[in-house]
Amino acid sequence: MAPPPAADTGEAAPACRGRIDAAASEARFVVDVRLPIKAEGRFAGVEGELVPRPDGQCEVRVRLRADTVEYSGPEWMAKLTRSPAFLDAESHPDVAFDSAAFPVAWLNEGGSIRGRLKLRGRERPVEFALRPAECDTPGQACAIRVSGEVSRRDFGMQAYRFTVKDPVRFDFAIRLEASP
Repeated sequence: MAPPPAADTGEAAPACRGRIDAAASEARFVVDVRLPIKAEGRFAGVEGELVPRPDGQCEVRVRLRADTVEYSGPEWMAKLTRSPAFLDAESHPDVAFDSAAFPVAWLNEGGSIRGRLKLRGRERPVEFALRPAECDTPGQACAIRVSGEVSRRDFGMQAYRFTVKDPVRFDFAIRLEASP
């Protein structure tokens, strides 16, 4: 079911168009482990675009490379995350999220964005929270912030069940390239 159109408040709507600025954007994830270590990583580059639809709504497409995972901690954690036991970066290098349509106003107001996440060759419906913007021009003057949680088991990551908990939290801070 498509979200209802945004009410006209008389304010300028944020722009629903632009390529993601890979250098200025971040995609982080946190895995809860039952060890006294921090298991937080990031994907080195975020690619994609914010796309306007003919009906006035938006869609977002995000692409990440599983082989670019970095950790601030020990390198063995990054290698393990890229391994066949988790992301299986060699066989499935691409991680992708394609949203369903959502109102442009949500870029400022926040909302719940549904879509499909492709990870490890499996595609599943997911829902992420688009947080209210911290400025008038999200993506330009401030980051578009999105967060959510997925089940690693839904994507075939069942290794280390006794040391790694199921939920994986994602946090995105998206900046758009400057318009020409």
